[in-house]
Parts: sequence; structure tokens; C-alpha cells
Amino acid sequence: MQDFFMPASVLFAIAGALAFYLAAPGQRWLRAPLPSRLFRTLAAISSLAAFVIGASGLHPATSLAIVFTAAMACLTACPFIGVMVDRVRVGGAPRVTR
Repeated sequence: MQDFFMPASVLFAIAGALAFYLAAPGQRWLRAPLPSRLFRTLAAISSLAAFVIGASGLHPATSLAIVFTAAMACLTACPFIGVMVDRVRVGGAPRVTR
């Protein structure tokens, strides 16, 4: 049963990080950000659920490290994925800003 807790914790942490990112005004995945109050609340609940799920099967410190690491990795990758999405939308033409 312990094999269930770590993947579930990581999935909830990633879902929380994605909700935070998609509610941010500077996100680049969608044409407009999602409703910020609702999605930031969902992101906080999802991140807290990730910690609780992980802490119930693992040590709380391990769970906290897993949640922070998964969220940081997701929040680091999201802007880069957004740039790739922008390039696909524009048709692959690089934009030069000066």
C-alpha cells in the first residue's frame, strides 16, 4: 500500500502547481488566465492534499520534500513549455524583440 502514496502525492503536487501557473496573469499556455481566486484556492487545496497523502504513508519530512520538489520542477518547466506553445501557435517563426 505504501507504493500508492508517493505517486499520488506527486500527482497532487503537480496538479496544484499547474493550477497556480494557469491562474497567473503571465502564464503563456492559454490565451487568458483562469479565474485566479478559484484556481489559487484549488491549487492550495491540492498542494495540501499532496502533503497529507504523502505524510500518511511516508514520513512527513519526506512528504514535504516530495511536494516541494515536484512543485518546483513543474513551475520551472511551465514557462518553457509556454514558449514552445507560443512558437507552435505563431507557426514556428521566431520573434525578435529589441
